[in-house]
Amino acid sequence: MQTVADLVPLSVRDLYDVRGTGQGTVEDALTALVSAAILRSGELGEWEDTRDDRQPPGGVPEVQLPPAQLQLLEDLTQLATWRHVRRRGDDPLLKVVVEDGAPEEIQEVALRLNSLTAADMASVNGRSDPVLEFTAFLSELDERQVRILRDRFLGRPPKKLAELASEFDVSRERVRQIETKLKDLLGSTFHFGTGIGNLLASLRTEIQPIAALDRLITLHPDLARDVPGVNVPLWLVLDRLDEYFEVTDGWAAAPDVAAAREQTRILLEDFATDHGVVDLAAVTAATSVPKTELLAWLSWCGYVLHNNQILTRTRSLNDHAAGLLAATGEPLHIDELQLQMGRDNSIRSLANQLADDERFVRTDRATWGLASWQLEEYTSIRQQIGLELAAAGGEVEIGQLIESITNRFDVSSSSVQAYAGNGDYEIVRGLVRRRESPATPRKAPSATRRLFKFDDDWWKFRVTITRDHLRGSGFPVPSGVASLVGCAQGGVVELESDLGTQSIRWTGLQPSSGTIKRFLDRLEVREGQNVFLEFGPYSRFDVSLQGPVNPEDHPLEQAAALTGCAEGVGNPEDAQMALAIAVDLPVDAKPRRILSAYRQRGDDDIAGLLEQEWTRPRHQWVDQSPADRAGSRAAENAAASTARGRAGESDLEVGPDEHDNEVDASDEMIDAGSAGLHDDQVSSDIGWVSVPAGYRSVGWIRPHEAEAAVLAYQLHSDVPMHDGDKIAGWARYVDDNSGDASKFRANVMLARARSQGERIVCWIREHEAFSIIQAAAEERSVPVLGPDDVATGLVQYFQAGSEAAERYRSTTRLLRELNGQAA
Repeated sequence: MQTVADLVPLSVRDLYDVRGTGQGTVEDALTALVSAAILRSGELGEWEDTRDDRQPPGGVPEVQLPPAQLQLLEDLTQLATWRHVRRRGDDPLLKVVVEDGAPEEIQEVALRLNSLTAADMASVNGRSDPVLEFTAFLSELDERQVRILRDRFLGRPPKKLAELASEFDVSRERVRQIETKLKDLLGSTFHFGTGIGNLLASLRTEIQPIAALDRLITLHPDLARDVPGVNVPLWLVLDRLDEYFEVTDGWAAAPDVAAAREQTRILLEDFATDHGVVDLAAVTAATSVPKTELLAWLSWCGYVLHNNQILTRTRSLNDHAAGLLAATGEPLHIDELQLQMGRDNSIRSLANQLADDERFVRTDRATWGLASWQLEEYTSIRQQIGLELAAAGGEVEIGQLIESITNRFDVSSSSVQAYAGNGDYEIVRGLVRRRESPATPRKAPSATRRLFKFDDDWWKFRVTITRDHLRGSGFPVPSGVASLVGCAQGGVVELESDLGTQSIRWTGLQPSSGTIKRFLDRLEVREGQNVFLEFGPYSRFDVSLQGPVNPEDHPLEQAAALTGCAEGVGNPEDAQMALAIAVDLPVDAKPRRILSAYRQRGDDDIAGLLEQEWTRPRHQWVDQSPADRAGSRAAENAAASTARGRAGESDLEVGPDEHDNEVDASDEMIDAGSAGLHDDQVSSDIGWVSVPAGYRSVGWIRPHEAEAAVLAYQLHSDVPMHDGDKIAGWARYVDDNSGDASKFRANVMLARARSQGERIVCWIREHEAFSIIQAAAEERSVPVLGPDDVATGLVQYFQAGSEAAERYRSTTRLLRELNGQAA
C-alpha cells in the first residue's frame, strides 16, 4: 500500500493483520489519517487517488520501491540511531550467513552487509543535546511549575506538599494537581526519539538490575553535566523523571536498591552449595555486570568473598565458619579461621560453637574441617594415648608414643608427655601405662589460691567476672576446687543449687566449671566485679557477690573482706581469726604462720595487707649486708630459725634468706617487697655470673621449663614441668583478669618442686619462653623480641658442661632490659 486510497477500505483489525505492523505502526497511521482529514477538510470532497502515472521527462519511469524495502531502510536507520545512543556506532548492524558453496558475488554481498555499521546509516552529529532539551522545556513552564519541579521533583530532600502550598498560598491539593500535570507533561515530552528519551532508554538497558553510576557517566558523559535552572546533574533529573530506576549511594538500581538486592539474593541462591558458597565465575557469566563492578556490589550488599567464592550465609557464627571452610577447601587452624572470619568473638567461644555443630569435625588439636570431607577425626591427646596403649597391649615407651602422635597430629611432644603423666595415665621407668589408682590432686583446698574456708564445711572461691562469664562460657578452676568437691581426673561432678545443677569436670589437664551466667544474671553482676563460688556439704553450690572493700578499714579487716569473711568481723582481732580459719589454720595461729600460708598460696593481695601490719618496711633491709640481714633475722626471730628451710618460711621477713641450704644456686629468691613490683620478682646473680650493662637477671630458666610455659599459654591451664620421668615443677597459669597477671605483666609463673613444697622461679612471658627454647635449640644467645618485634631482653646461652651451666644446672639465662633499654 503506497497511497492513502489504499488504506480507505481497511479496518483497524485489517491493519494489525499486515505483516510487520504493531501497536505503534497502527497508531501512527491512524493519527496521520485523522490529521490529514482535519487539515484538508473542505478541500476534497472525497479521497482521491494521488498516484501519478505520468512519466518524468525523458520517458524514464520513476523507480518506486516496494513497501517492504522502504520499511527495511527505515528500520536500519532506527537501529543505527539506537547504536549511536548506546555508544556502539562501530558495531555491525547485521549478521548475514550464507552457505559455503554460495557464488562469490553472494559471499561479497554478505561481507558488505556484515560490515554495515551505524556510522554508515546515520550521523551522530545530528543527535539532540539532552541538557538543552530540558532547558528548553523549563523555559516553557511558568514560575510556579519551575519551582515545584525544582523543589518537589529534584530537591534533595524533596519539599513536602504542605511547604509548597504555604509558599504559594494555595491548598495542598492544588500543588498536587500541578505536580500531576508536570508528570504527564514530562512523560509526553521526552519520549523515545528525543535526546532525553533516548538516554533514558539506554540507561534502562544498562541497569540490569544494577549499574554503577560512575560507569553510566563514563558511557554517557552528559549525565554529569549540571542542568541550568535547577542546578542539579542530569543523572538526578533522569532519576526523578523515570520510575524505572533509582540512584542510591552511587548505584543505579531497577526499580530500586531493595528490589535489586533481593534479585541478587535469589540469583546467588540458585548457584549456592549446601554451605551457601557460590562460585564467582559462575555468577559473573550469568550476569551482564562487569566483574569488578559485581564484586563491589556484592560487598555493598554485605556478602563476603573468599578464595573467589561468595559466602552467602554469614549471619550466624556457625554458618560463616562452614562457608569459609567450604570456600577454602581444606581444614583451618582455629586461629586462622577466626582471623578470616573477622568477627568479634573469642577463640574459645568459636571452638565451643563448632564442637556443638555436627557439620564440623576437629581434624587436629586446634584444626577444624567439614564433616562432609570424611577426614580422620581428632578427639583429644588423652584419647589418642588410650588408643596407642590399647594397640600396644597396655604399655608403650614414652618416646615411641610421642613420635607416633606428633607425626599424625600437630601437637607438641611436651603436650603428649604432660597428658601421659597425668589423669588416667602414668610414666613408670620410661613406659606409659594406665594408672592403677587415682592421681592425687596437685593442691589441697587449704593451699589453693583464692579458695577460703568459712562456716565449718563451706568454702568460697573468689572469681573476677569477665565478659566470657557473662556470655555463659565455662572456665578453668584450680585442682584444689576439684579436690574439694571430689572430682578426680577424668571425672565429672554434679552439684545442686537453687538454680539447677552445676558441673565441675576434670576431663583435660585443668579442671573447669560449667557456666554460672544464671547466677550472675540474678545478682546483676557486671564485668570486673568479684564473686564467690560457694561449695557446701551434701554437694551444695551457690554464687555470692563480694562486698566492697573499704580502704579506710584496718588492713586485717580489708584482708578478711577479700576472703569473703567480712560479716561478723568488727575488729582486727576478729579479722585475724577469720583469716586463719579461711586457710584452714587454728584460730589461734600466729601472724607469722598466717602470713606464710597466704604467701605460699599465692594470695599476694591479702599477703600485702598482712605485711603492712606484721612486717617491717623493705627500706629497713636494703642498706644492710647479707650478714647483717641474717643477724637481724636471728636476733628478731630466733625461735623461727629452724623453719627457714620450709617453703615460704624464708620469705616471711622482708629480705631474702642468703643461707637457705635447701635451695640450690639456680633458684631465684624473692623478698617480701618484690611481690608488689612488676619485675622485681627475680634473683640476684651477685658473686656468680656478671650481668651485661643495661640488663638485669630474671633467672636461669631451663629449656624444659620454657616448653612447659609455652604449653601453659596455649592451653590456658597449669602444665607440669617434666625433667625426664619426674615432674620437676609446674608452669602455673592465671587469666588476664588476675591481679598477678596485671602486676607481673605475665600469665605464667614457674615453680620448681622441692621436698617441702614449691619454690617460685619467676613470672615469664610467652615470647620470653619462646626465645629460651630458640637459644637452647640453636646453642647461641638470642635477643628477646616482644609482640611488636621490639627487643625487650636477652637470653644468654652457656655451653653445656661450662662452669656456669653446671653451677646453675641450666644453659640459658633470661635477662630483661632496664627501663626498657639496654646500655
